[in-house]
Amino acid sequence: MAILGLIFLFSIYTYNLLKPRKANINLVVNQMAEVSKNRKQLILAYDASHPGTAISDVADQLRKTSTDRFQSFNKEEGIMHAIDIAIDKLEDASLAARLKELNAQQEKLIEKLRGISSEYNTFISKPPASMVASLFGFKPF
Repeated sequence: MAILGLIFLFSIYTYNLLKPRKANINLVVNQMAEVSKNRKQLILAYDASHPGTAISDVADQLRKTSTDRFQSFNKEEGIMHAIDIAIDKLEDASLAARLKELNAQQEKLIEKLRGISSEYNTFISKPPASMVASLFGFKPF
């Protein structure tokens, strides 16, 4: 009976270590979604009032993809790279500055997400935490 109690306490303890790690990932993803949404709105609004500019290709790319939630590091970095290329050709200095600022924010968030997701994935991959993680439905990020 004591062993079952110990297993139960360990499971609760491990769950309480997993939950904040997963919450931190969700927090950063939500922050990235907000930056992405603001960036997308700026680009689409500018493209609507100034069609055929350097930002039009990026606007088309944003229209075709869902960029409101984080989907992959590669996809986000690809969008950021396309925006950086378009910024260099943009005549509107205030828009270029704002887009550079949003891309810089997104880059910081990507680095933060890489760090906390790596820690989370490492934690849930090692036994015995992996058993508790699978029991409570925690999946690798």
